[in-house]
Amino acid sequence: MKTEVTNNEILKFHSRYFEDKKNAEIESKIRAQGIFKASINDCMVNDFNFTFNIEVPECKIYNQLGSYQCNIFAFLRVVKDILRKNTDLDITNLDLSSNYINFYDKLEKVNSLYNVLIDCDNLSLEFIMNKVNFYIGSFGTFHSCREIVKKYGIVLAEDMKELDSNYNDFLTIELLKNKIKGDAVALLKLNSKLERLQKKEELMYEVFEFLSKVYGTPPMNLEHEGKIYTPLEFKNQYLKDDLEEYITVTPYQKDIFFQSYSFLPNIYLNDTEKILHLPIEKIKEAIIKQLKDNISIWFSSEESTTLDYDINILDDQLYDFSQLLNIKKLNKNPKLLLDAINYDHAMCITGALEKNGNLIQLKVDNSFGKHGEFHGHLIMTNSFLEHCVITLIIHKSYLE
Repeated sequence: MKTEVTNNEILKFHSRYFEDKKNAEIESKIRAQGIFKASINDCMVNDFNFTFNIEVPECKIYNQLGSYQCNIFAFLRVVKDILRKNTDLDITNLDLSSNYINFYDKLEKVNSLYNVLIDCDNLSLEFIMNKVNFYIGSFGTFHSCREIVKKYGIVLAEDMKELDSNYNDFLTIELLKNKIKGDAVALLKLNSKLERLQKKEELMYEVFEFLSKVYGTPPMNLEHEGKIYTPLEFKNQYLKDDLEEYITVTPYQKDIFFQSYSFLPNIYLNDTEKILHLPIEKIKEAIIKQLKDNISIWFSSEESTTLDYDINILDDQLYDFSQLLNIKKLNKNPKLLLDAINYDHAMCITGALEKNGNLIQLKVDNSFGKHGEFHGHLIMTNSFLEHCVITLIIHKSYLE
């Protein structure tokens, strides 16, 4: 049954609003400071010190600028730890190119998209629009980065330069989508899947051309210590298959995780990602083991409402939106299913404070440059780990 908001109801709402004097105070506070500053929990902030007794050796703090490559930069942070541990490479002065992985990430997404369009029996403009919007974007996981590196290898940043402040990710993605939508219309005119498949190479070249103009052309060879390698040879020489030993774990039940908006399907390359559900206490134990072995931990999490870049603390109680704006609190599983917690950032755990076998807090490397009091590092609270972290990447030996 449909009803309308009446003038009488507005009068009642108005009266009720001003009966509670706190409402006017909160309104003034929000207008003067903004929602974030007005809701910050000052008492909680003073409870944390930047102190850790387990720490992975320092690496370069990346600055993703406006590239939205947080998953790639966090991935490379783990790769550097593995290289430091297993090779004699000078990790301090060796910088790997995230832009190289980013290039092939976009190319593989488009390739998978065209495969779907070619196989569609009833191809239409609406189908093209929906699939382009689903497949093309700046998102990814540790697993997607690993699959790119497995296929295309890795290169140094000096061989494929990183994106700078001139790069506009939103514009690039929108233009790429528009190009694909326009080009894919040609498939509608072809009567068979074989004809569409023959057309695909031309369409994929044009995407390669587009990506090369924006991101730079990926090198076919690189030189290191007087030797010439292909990117895949360089990966096989130093990184080998070590990344295959790391698996995705989540504290959420699988049925809840797969139903949520935070589940990012493997839309390209293959579906080999194995996701393991573990109780949070087991995850904490594995984190400590991996950190003690000098390997950082990639993780995905909710960040947009849990991080203050002045205070540099990751905590789900940092902003008291519930009290300020009368927002009902939900348990973690309904929050995930309702998209109140979502994967909007990836970072690396690089340290911990442990006392008497208990995890007190964690050290995190972010990818927004050396910002804030801790120069690009953050403090993650236990509460954030338990309620806002969605997936983590753990070596399987630490899960036994």
